[in-house]
Amino acid sequence: MKNHRVAIALAGLLFAASTSAAPLWDELLETTKRHIESQGPDSDAAAFISLAGPAAWKEHETLFRLTRRFLDGDNPRAVAGAFEVLYRLRGYRPLEWIGGPSFEEANADYFDALDKAVLGHVPHAIGLKNDEIFRSLALYLGISRAPGAHEALRKIVGLATDKEQAAICLTWHKDPSDMALLLPVMLGDSPAAASLPYHFRDAYGRAALPYLMQARSGARNRFARESATQELEVLDGAPTH
Repeated sequence: MKNHRVAIALAGLLFAASTSAAPLWDELLETTKRHIESQGPDSDAAAFISLAGPAAWKEHETLFRLTRRFLDGDNPRAVAGAFEVLYRLRGYRPLEWIGGPSFEEANADYFDALDKAVLGHVPHAIGLKNDEIFRSLALYLGISRAPGAHEALRKIVGLATDKEQAAICLTWHKDPSDMALLLPVMLGDSPAAASLPYHFRDAYGRAALPYLMQARSGARNRFARESATQELEVLDGAPTH
């Protein structure tokens, strides 16, 4: 673990200094692959994959192969790490993509395989009843539009003790029917409550008005009431169509 954190730090220095040091990027990527294979995936590995960008994408098939076997495990840290690594791979997009089919279309088979692996392990993940797992799984489900991802994410919102990440990720689907599910969270007194007014306004626009009005007057969390007031002011100044 310590050596891999050193690799993450080195990657940060590389990113800040230059993107042309390909041999060192490759060396750090090999360290990450060995780390996943021997100790399991974790947030450090996921962070490196995100930071490495195109260098990591060159090994996307290998990273998927090394990571997916941990989805079946009973170690919550490794299962959560596996979902987080797959989330980083699922969310990768190159900065430049010229002409023809989109990047997602060009890699449709790969992304479909990721979706099937994650969704196939949702029941196992739920059975582990772990908020760290729910958080990383929610991140993946929030960006996936595969059949079943939305409904699985709704379940995670209901099951997680710490609902903040799952609730935010659910708004990414921009389905207005989710507001009724999320309203009790926004009206509650958890840390998740204060973050939701912004996401309601951002995801649902003026359809969020009645929910934000309820939060402004009835949320138990003071910061949620203040945030709802601010978001209502934003919507008051927004075009009606």
